[in-house]
Amino acid sequence: MNWKLPNQLTIARIVLAGAFFVLLGLYRPGAEGAILLNVAFGLYVVAGITDVLDGYFARKWNIVSAFGRIADPFVDKVLVVGAFAMLTGSNFCFYPELQAIGDYEQTLPHWLTGEMASSVQAWMVVAIMSREFIVSAVRGYSESQGIKFPATPAGKIKMFVQSVAICGVLYQLANLPNVPWAINTKIIMVWLAVIATVASGLAYVGQIRKAINSDKD
Repeated sequence: MNWKLPNQLTIARIVLAGAFFVLLGLYRPGAEGAILLNVAFGLYVVAGITDVLDGYFARKWNIVSAFGRIADPFVDKVLVVGAFAMLTGSNFCFYPELQAIGDYEQTLPHWLTGEMASSVQAWMVVAIMSREFIVSAVRGYSESQGIKFPATPAGKIKMFVQSVAICGVLYQLANLPNVPWAINTKIIMVWLAVIATVASGLAYVGQIRKAINSDKD
């Protein structure tokens, strides 16, 4: 039972991620859309809790499985990158006729919002995805050489900031669509998530250089 529980939590997170994406795809501005975003917010929080419990039980019982090593980080990446990608969908764009979005956010500089009610822009998703590709490449190379590549503090902070930003976007759009301070806070959280992502990616550049130098030696 001890061996199965962490993997069961990972599988549960996969199911939650699927439901989360469906809700984001169904979202449309308005009262019903707000309900969908609130449910999506709850699912994301539960998924985050399962991630924490997964790691806790794996460490407590000293459990390492091939499935967990592959599936756990994969689901984390899909959940975060997928969430940011879906927040750039057409259903999160500004439309003048949709009063639920509010006039305030439409007056903000284009470079801040990119005409997105979520404030998540396409280039941000590219930056986030690029970081994940870099980390996956370094991890794959290191492990092929028999070198362990555990999660770093920078990576954990990045994941936390990204998750806070995603939850912040969902909550603001659902419950505080026309409140200036909430909109400003959302924008700050999204940009902090991008900065944290880029910063953690740069931290891994040192790992790449170290791997290349070791290969040359």
